[in-house]
Amino acid sequence: MMLLVLQQVKMKTQCHQDLREMSYTNKISKKLYNQLKKKLNTYSEQYHTYDAPTVSDEEFDRLYSQLKDIETNNPSFIADDSPTQRVGAKVHGGFSKVKHIVPMMSLSNAVNHTDFSSFYKRVNEDAGLMNTKLFAEPKFDGLAICITYQNGEFVSAVTRGDGRVGEDVTSNIKTIKSLPLKLNGTEVPKKLIIVAEVFVFIKDFNMLNKQLEKLDKKTFANPRNFAAGTVRQLDPTICYKRNLQIYIHGIMDIDESYRDSNHSEAMRRLKRFGLNICEHNKKINNESDALEFYNFMNNKRDSLPYEIDGIVYKVDDYALREIIGKTNKAPKWSIAYKFKSLEMRTYLKDVTFQVGRTGIITPVAELDPVNIGGVKVSRASLHNFDEIQKKDICIGDYVFVKRAGDVIPEVDRVDKTKRKNVSKITIPKKCPSCRSSIKRVSTQSIFRCENEYGCMPQIIQSISHFSSRKAMNINGLGESIIISLVENKLIRDYADLFSLKKSDLLKLERMGELSVKNLIDSLEKAKEPSFDRFIFALGIREVGETLARIIANEFKDIHSFMEAKLVALEDIKDIGPIVAKNIEDFFRKEKNVIKINRLIENGVNIRYLQKSFNKHFENKSFVITGSFKIFPRKKIEEYIINNGAKLSSTVSKKTDFLVCGDKPGSKYEKAKNLNVKILNEDEFIKLL
Repeated sequence: MMLLVLQQVKMKTQCHQDLREMSYTNKISKKLYNQLKKKLNTYSEQYHTYDAPTVSDEEFDRLYSQLKDIETNNPSFIADDSPTQRVGAKVHGGFSKVKHIVPMMSLSNAVNHTDFSSFYKRVNEDAGLMNTKLFAEPKFDGLAICITYQNGEFVSAVTRGDGRVGEDVTSNIKTIKSLPLKLNGTEVPKKLIIVAEVFVFIKDFNMLNKQLEKLDKKTFANPRNFAAGTVRQLDPTICYKRNLQIYIHGIMDIDESYRDSNHSEAMRRLKRFGLNICEHNKKINNESDALEFYNFMNNKRDSLPYEIDGIVYKVDDYALREIIGKTNKAPKWSIAYKFKSLEMRTYLKDVTFQVGRTGIITPVAELDPVNIGGVKVSRASLHNFDEIQKKDICIGDYVFVKRAGDVIPEVDRVDKTKRKNVSKITIPKKCPSCRSSIKRVSTQSIFRCENEYGCMPQIIQSISHFSSRKAMNINGLGESIIISLVENKLIRDYADLFSLKKSDLLKLERMGELSVKNLIDSLEKAKEPSFDRFIFALGIREVGETLARIIANEFKDIHSFMEAKLVALEDIKDIGPIVAKNIEDFFRKEKNVIKINRLIENGVNIRYLQKSFNKHFENKSFVITGSFKIFPRKKIEEYIINNGAKLSSTVSKKTDFLVCGDKPGSKYEKAKNLNVKILNEDEFIKLL
């Protein structure tokens, strides 16, 4: 009995000793793990962010393997910011949609010195300065992304999408080696939302295209398509292997205590956090400084390891940005000054004619294939017949072709020194598709096929527009399926889509049970569009998605919009006489009204805005100027619009109120001269 007790005591003592040793070993291993993790992240930052490696690839691989071994034996050690955790699991079912907290706006463009000079003059006028300081950044040919950090830890990444809603691509952006998963330093903001551009080095782009060619697979047209296509891969491993790059170029939101007074200071702060900031960014003092930098970067462009297509100029001072303001689409304090497009000379073999969604006939040059900036070009737009005459383009000419904005190919000019046997380009007398008569649009240099309900390209493109992502968002309804549906007389127009049955779709070639089920499900989901999406989907000439949102805010339902008089339409902000006439003409056509009624009969239930207006605001016109202390400017804009008022960017006789903050600028003086009621922030709140 005593022997048994002694054995138990000995076993207990040994167990405690083993636990103490294990705890001690764990502490050593955890300490070693954290040291290795920190060291590898530092080496990775030096290599990928600063292009200044301090260890050999062999040494990095050895340490990485050591870290991996520790994680294998101690799964509880694995940290989110470990370099081994960049690649996650595959995404199933596609990327989820995410609404941006702050809309990601697009940029206005300057294509020449005059455009840029006009921008800078206007900025100075609005700011009330002689030489407003700007911040210049190379404009990357990549994909815009919004990234969120919480307590210094990388949390999520969302594509720009339509500016309001993007796709969650967190798992893929996490694989970018130059993006830190944890911010440097101990003093980091609790919340940081930044905007960035994802791009690819030219050498990596060329290398992958060569590999794809060897495998007889489709190559990428350009680096931007490469970056966008890679970010949307469902398997993060592919993204990791393709070696994407990232540059941060702005802050969307940050803790109040970390806010800087200007953009250049904010960029320096982000760099201290370990975020990748372009080394060519520059503070600009005046217009001549801006143009000097533009010319410098244009000359340097070909020697850079990545593609840029211009320079983005931003007002540096954040308070001035608030004063200068923005339009519905873009900030008025920033502009993208584009470089002159790349061009090559080639032979123009023939001209064909395309029919657009609205019946416009566009001449297209058929060319001997030529490589422009890494893209094979065999067709280019000739825009319209006046353009052909002005440039004196003939079939059989040698022409200089450029990629407009480095994307869309167009014929720039003729090389007259090589002209020999050429033939004039003649305007077709009949529509190249349906053989109906074509008509010149008065006051414009374009021709249009008037047979909108019987011309196949117009029908196909009308349905394609209606079902597109920004309109009704009907997934799985590609152009080939639309053509097949129309040719098989299953649909005549987009109103017939919601009467399609499973048995109809199964008759089509290459449409199996699963494809049909997915399309039927998508059609069902699309039956409840928001009012603005529905308006955009109708395809009214010159009514884009932004204007559709403005219209949706003006009318209570589709019927009041359809019945609106020309004068009422012209009175709406951003609707001029031509657009108002287009809207009136659209609803005057009985077939369009019938289509809308059929859509509603087939189960389309439009979601309207629920409005409750303040009587002091309804139908009044407001303009905002200056910076504010109590509410952010965007919140004041929301209050104005949501209470039934109209928001304008310029003061005029029609303006009812100017809401005025600090440093108001020229709008204040104009409002005084026109006897417009001026409200300070407190007075605005009382009115609200």
